[in-house]
Amino acid sequence: MVYNKEMEEIIKKILEVAVYAPSGENAQPWKFVIKSNQLSVFNIPERDQSLYNHEQKGSYVAHGALIENIAVAASQEGYQIKISLFPDDNNSDYVAVIGFEKSAQKNEPLYPYIRKRTTNRKPYKDTPLTNEQLQELKDACKEGEGVDIFFVQEKEKKEILGEAGSVNERVMFTNKFIHNFFFNHVNWTKEEEEKKRVGFYIKTLELPLPAQKAMKIFRHWPIMNVFNKIGLAKGIAKGNAKTYASSSAMIAVAANTDNPKDCVAVGRVMQRLWLTATKLGLSVQPLTGVLFFMKKIADGEIKEFSQEHIKLITDAYKNINMTFGVQNKTIIVMMRIGEGGEPTAKALRLEPIISSEN
Repeated sequence: MVYNKEMEEIIKKILEVAVYAPSGENAQPWKFVIKSNQLSVFNIPERDQSLYNHEQKGSYVAHGALIENIAVAASQEGYQIKISLFPDDNNSDYVAVIGFEKSAQKNEPLYPYIRKRTTNRKPYKDTPLTNEQLQELKDACKEGEGVDIFFVQEKEKKEILGEAGSVNERVMFTNKFIHNFFFNHVNWTKEEEEKKRVGFYIKTLELPLPAQKAMKIFRHWPIMNVFNKIGLAKGIAKGNAKTYASSSAMIAVAANTDNPKDCVAVGRVMQRLWLTATKLGLSVQPLTGVLFFMKKIADGEIKEFSQEHIKLITDAYKNINMTFGVQNKTIIVMMRIGEGGEPTAKALRLEPIISSEN
């Protein structure tokens, strides 16, 4: 396709929507180059240096969600995309090069939900998914990608998974490094959120007002450490476990491995699931902390964790795999889904970083 200014503007229009993809700590770790009607997508590793993002695998999942948004938005504009993942063996931050070709299809059904999709941390109704909802969500995973979706709807199993997911908070509030990282990424006011547009806006955490005020006290590690001696972190985790279990279903998205390409593939399926759930009027919250902590531990990078934390994370990870019944696959993402109503607030987005070499 011969370069023209009109095509460049179409790609920019697609990106303005596509960046409404989820990412760890709302880091939005991407930048773009448009050249000869092709789009190159790059990871920005310094955007997310948390313990969760071992070897940038969390960011690769986020890039998968971004790429799925690009595919959906391109379809809406009358284009299909051709993707080459990690085209430069010497540059792991060069995530994808994407070409655009005219397509007969237009009017993409998931497109209206890209901007509406959000994380909702409220308690959900435990109403079971209907057969129609379950089938539509399962259909979000296309054949031939090496990615599988696992659903759990039984009350007892959801409670096991809720408790396993809440180990993230138990570790986070008793580990100085992770505690400080988290609180350094909280935006405490609307003005701060609008200025930074990355991190956690306090209202998206769905905490009652007394808890929001308490968080400002707990952000000081010496104070938090004192409260932990009387079991505060355990209490927070217990409350969150109950919230997580209050859902219609828990979902695991798994691949053959957790290599970068598989992480991108999981991110694409996760995003289709999430957009489909939004279309169905359902809420979603990812619960990936334990899964990503386990990746560091499995690779022997344990210096930031105590022996107690290693055992908590390892046991939780085993319970997640056993409860979903996953064998010969690696769970990369876990989510809860259900009727949660409208969230109190939504995370904001940065303008996409785009350069042109035409």
